[in-house]
Order: sequence, then structure tokens, then C-alpha cells
Amino acid sequence: MMLVAPSRLPAPSRSRVADACYLALRLTGWLAVTLACVAALWLLFFVALGDFGFSATVQQLDNFASRYVAADGARQDRFRLFFWLASAALFAGVGFFRRHSLRGLGKPAIQQSKETDHG
Repeated sequence: MMLVAPSRLPAPSRSRVADACYLALRLTGWLAVTLACVAALWLLFFVALGDFGFSATVQQLDNFASRYVAADGARQDRFRLFFWLASAALFAGVGFFRRHSLRGLGKPAIQQSKETDHG
């Protein structure tokens, strides 16, 4: 199978390639922003534990890290499982509230022109 440069593809194929790229970029952006929101929620959790002060937040993180490192392997595994399940729940929650931005995701990137080609 020979690969053809996008500029040599017929117009409908170029449109499909453009639509696929547009869909991939939109979906990647949505995922990146949603993951950033999940990370910000984790940060907010630790800042709230630290009573919204920088030094207390750092102390909470130090306490958390020292307890995690001192724990045995089974307890660390349970913590990792809890962390990923909680992150998945946060992702689902944030994704639910951001679902409106996925509307129109399947629309073509290049709208069909209403002009006629006269040659």
C-alpha cells in the first residue's frame, strides 16, 4: 500500500483527513483540560487540609509522603488503588460538568461551501 501526500488526495479525502485531525485535536484538548482540573482538585484538597496556608499545606504533604514511604507494600498498593479510583471518580465528575464542550464534536472542521465552481 502506497502512502499519498494529503495535497495529492482528492477533495473528499482531504476533508476526511481534516475532519479526523480536527476531532483528534478537540478530543485531546478536552482530555487535557479535564485531567488538569482533576490535578487542580487534588491540589485544592491538600491546600484545604493545610487550612489554606502554604506552610501548613507543605507540612501536610510532608506528613502524607512520609507515611506513604513508611507503609508496607500491601498498604501502598491499597493507597494507589484508592488514588486511581478517586481520580477516576473526579474525572467522571469533571467530565460530566464539561460534557457541553463535547457537543458538535463530530461536525466537520471545514464547512461545506455553498459556492458553485464554474470551472
